[in-house]
Amino acid sequence: MHFISFKYAFILMNNMIIMVATVAVFFDFGGVDGTPATLQDTTSLGPPNLRFKTADDATIDNQNPIPIPSGAAINSFWKSIYLKVTAGTFTQIDNVKFYTDGGGFGTGIITYVGDQLPVKNSGANTGYVVATGTAGTSGNEIVASHAGISAKTDAFTFTSGSPMTITISEASGLMNAIGETTNYLVTQMNVASTAGPGNLADETWTYQYDEI
Repeated sequence: MHFISFKYAFILMNNMIIMVATVAVFFDFGGVDGTPATLQDTTSLGPPNLRFKTADDATIDNQNPIPIPSGAAINSFWKSIYLKVTAGTFTQIDNVKFYTDGGGFGTGIITYVGDQLPVKNSGANTGYVVATGTAGTSGNEIVASHAGISAKTDAFTFTSGSPMTITISEASGLMNAIGETTNYLVTQMNVASTAGPGNLADETWTYQYDEI
């Protein structure tokens, strides 16, 4: 059986000329629903900053790759990611958008994002659902197995000209203090029998926001 792994990098953009807040992409994993075991700042991991695999961890390695199936498509374990303000002096951050270059990873591979954005904020991880599946084999599909996701979309349909709006569940619907976050964006890779083996080329996904 052939295997495929995925590397994933983030670029953080800001629309303002002066950028004084430090914002990072975080990935929550492990633990139980509502209480992740680890809140991982992906900045220290790469690039690449995330790798889709058939395990629920943040390690960038070749362990637990996604098998290329002979029959029905196989999923990675899903990943719950978000923006978090980690430092700086600023007034507020809002108007958060997410997008890709519109390209994709090639034949037989679709990377989905959930249409719903489960609740995450500085005071609670209410929307967190631990990723499940069989390590080394396949993750459970997000619509069927994540209580907060009822539909999904190919991430690469979101581009700079047509981005996805990322909601915020902090007070007033914006981030205005260190430690505040966006809601979760839940993402998962799906691999079909037509995919080719080996590590994929890195892709960059972008979060964009306004800062005062």
